[in-house]
Amino acid sequence: MRISIVCACLFLQASFSFAQVSEHFDYQSITEAKSWKGTDTAWQIENGRLKSHLQQVSSSFHIARSSSLARNAIWEWWLQLDFNTSSLNYVDVFLTADSANLQGAGLRGYFVRIGNTKDEVCLYRRDGTATPVLLIDGRDGITNHTSTKLRIRVTRKDDEWELWTDEKADGTTYIREGLATDGRYGTSYFMGFVVRQSTASFFNRHYFDDVLITPIIADTTPPVLQSHYLRDSRTLTLCFSEPLDSAVLARPEYFHLSVPGNTPDSIWQDSSQPSCLHVQFRDAFPNGDSCHLLIDGVRDPTGNIMEPATVAFLFYTSSGYDVLIHEFLPRALPSAGLLPARFVELKNNSPYALQLKNWRIGNSSREAVLPQYLLPPGALLVVCDKGNTDLFPDDIPILGISGFPAPGDSDIITLRNDSGVLVHAVAYDRSWYSNPVKERGGWSLEMIDTNWPCAGNSNWKPSTAPQGGTPGRPNTVAGTGTMPPPVSLVKAFPSDTMTLHLSFNGIMDSLAVTAPEHFVFEPSLAVAGITAHPPLYNSLSVHLRAPLLPDTVYTVAVSGLKDCTGQEVTTAGDVAFARVSTPDSFDVVINEILYDPAAGVPEFVEVYNRSPKAVDLSHLYLSRRKEDGQLEAPTTLGDQPLLLLPGGYAAFTTGPEALCTYYDCLQAAAIYKINLPALINGEGTIALLNESGQIVDELHYSDKMHLAIADNTRGVSLERLLSDGPTQDKYNWHSAAAAVKYGTPGYRNSQQLPMAEVPGDLTVQPTVFSPDNDGLEDLAMVRYNFPRPGYIINVTIFDAVGRPIRYLEKNTLLPASGYMTWDGRGESNRELVSGIYVIFAEAFNAEGKVRHWKLPIVLGKR
Repeated sequence: MRISIVCACLFLQASFSFAQVSEHFDYQSITEAKSWKGTDTAWQIENGRLKSHLQQVSSSFHIARSSSLARNAIWEWWLQLDFNTSSLNYVDVFLTADSANLQGAGLRGYFVRIGNTKDEVCLYRRDGTATPVLLIDGRDGITNHTSTKLRIRVTRKDDEWELWTDEKADGTTYIREGLATDGRYGTSYFMGFVVRQSTASFFNRHYFDDVLITPIIADTTPPVLQSHYLRDSRTLTLCFSEPLDSAVLARPEYFHLSVPGNTPDSIWQDSSQPSCLHVQFRDAFPNGDSCHLLIDGVRDPTGNIMEPATVAFLFYTSSGYDVLIHEFLPRALPSAGLLPARFVELKNNSPYALQLKNWRIGNSSREAVLPQYLLPPGALLVVCDKGNTDLFPDDIPILGISGFPAPGDSDIITLRNDSGVLVHAVAYDRSWYSNPVKERGGWSLEMIDTNWPCAGNSNWKPSTAPQGGTPGRPNTVAGTGTMPPPVSLVKAFPSDTMTLHLSFNGIMDSLAVTAPEHFVFEPSLAVAGITAHPPLYNSLSVHLRAPLLPDTVYTVAVSGLKDCTGQEVTTAGDVAFARVSTPDSFDVVINEILYDPAAGVPEFVEVYNRSPKAVDLSHLYLSRRKEDGQLEAPTTLGDQPLLLLPGGYAAFTTGPEALCTYYDCLQAAAIYKINLPALINGEGTIALLNESGQIVDELHYSDKMHLAIADNTRGVSLERLLSDGPTQDKYNWHSAAAAVKYGTPGYRNSQQLPMAEVPGDLTVQPTVFSPDNDGLEDLAMVRYNFPRPGYIINVTIFDAVGRPIRYLEKNTLLPASGYMTWDGRGESNRELVSGIYVIFAEAFNAEGKVRHWKLPIVLGKR
């Protein structure tokens, strides 16, 4: 060990002994810098740096010292200019000069100008009184800042010049400004600085430090491969310890890939890192398989040949859920000693190391590109704003980025790979916390089980860590989760006659969901194409080849489509839709109203579509008529498109949950939350309007319309008896029955007069059955027969006391004839007791005609 230390010390001593100039301005005063001479009183030393000090407008001044290196040398220095450079405000740094008077008319040598008209760094040759010769024209604009810090390097090997700049000014990120060949001057006596300033605003704004001039030592060291990474599916980037001989760019035989026949078809040098080569092969690398590259024959410009080297690499194209959003903080709360800054934690869920360069992380409003970062298998990475990295522990993997799209209170976090493919997304809101204290801030949400990355809120919980979260460390809530229910198709809405929008209640695969064969339409529809909308791809636009027919109800079902858990995507009942029309007067009627609710129960208004049209509820409005006869500002029945099909009911209230706690909401999906206008007790008027302001229906209600023998109408709704009857006919309204708890929001009224029935028949066989799987009468078969297809049916099974125990069909579009079966089970496959049950069926056609059946049946057990 002692020998190694001695050798290292001798090497450092030898290296410094070659330095022609090494100046760091470690003086208390300029008078101590005795090797430097120049314009009197123009310079001073401040904090160990040389600083300009001349207080004279339109002036030039210099300082110089002896320096004899002119060939095979390296010049380096640091400078800071606290102004925007211009043609009258710049700095010349002389590398070589034949006189100490750097402003003399006959001066000869080479200099670098920092600034000038184009705010650039350039290399010039000075030939006495002649105009300086531009040798290297650097990039424009790099000194166009109110304060510019640079480290500059110039190399000359024989007559070959290179000019480099480092805008970080720390010597770590040099960029080559250009190359030149010039051998006019081979000797030097001095080097130094010349300042040109115009006005007082530029006084005392020039700083210089760390001047180093060293000879180039003869290179006898062969290059070494230092790193490699995949640039894309065909290109491998190789970085060496020094730039290679340019001849290597035309020698593909130096690079042998282990994949037979896949040879390089292009090799080029990196523009900003000359020691790096990009080797592009003819074919893409095999996905997920290891490859080996043998490098044999490369050399540096002096002819030193590198020892043969073999590198192993693996190309892998990331796909969905390879990297997971594993933890995130929507709101920081450092004042409470909790997590200090918002972040998103990523976890590599794949068996391969993944390069995150050019991946994009985003929220609902913007995205940011990730820099180069290799994420090992199973590893965690905390992503946050660049200015907040110091707020996290030093021992966690963290990546600070500019413009970090911080997650909001209720937001969508997305992660896309470098091909733009969605790898993971989480759509959340504050209700996921299920904790009013933690949702206020400072507590992160953690994923429970990485096996169910698309399970939604069931797979997330607030952290239990005392500090509010575990960024960069295992989640405190990690455990075994449960398989979420399958994703369902929940809504279909035609935005026009040629376009249908479908909505799912979970994340979908962007490619699989656009295959038309997964969707079955009845009646049949020809599909021209399907577009899935990012970021969750749970919303589709189905483009049709022919327009939807008027007054026709369609259904859509899903077939052969799987969600992210591998389960078959289902359909939430029969998802029905129809061509949307604007309702005219009396097409949609007010069907039920609760204006005097019991304590704690909200009011509601129910409408019924008695027309053959499908209407968009978001284009209908409710308004209360004031005592002066004017209508108040209307309230829309929905802020999103919402279909009401022929024969459909829809109820509107300020609190669906509270309403359904009091009443039996047999069709809870038909009850919607809106800012319902306050209904006046005793007597009032409510109007239903379409989007053009036309009154579609209007009801003036009063307590006198209730049942005459009812002495207390609080909590009792008024029900319409006949949808075709006049709205303002007092005999067309009746108090809701006690058997339904005095209200039927969202479904047929308890008090209803017979309507014109649809023709057809419905029967059940056998009337007594025993579902015990003995092969004898295990199923009840409900047969139907109608004059033509297109009827819609609802079938509900009630027990002996009138409680609904099974919803057999909901808004199901039927062919002309067929059957449905009941297996004797209740909802959620619940086992039922023996006894008498009633099958209640309701069918209606496109004209709004309705027919009902009540079919008794006995469920027995052997």
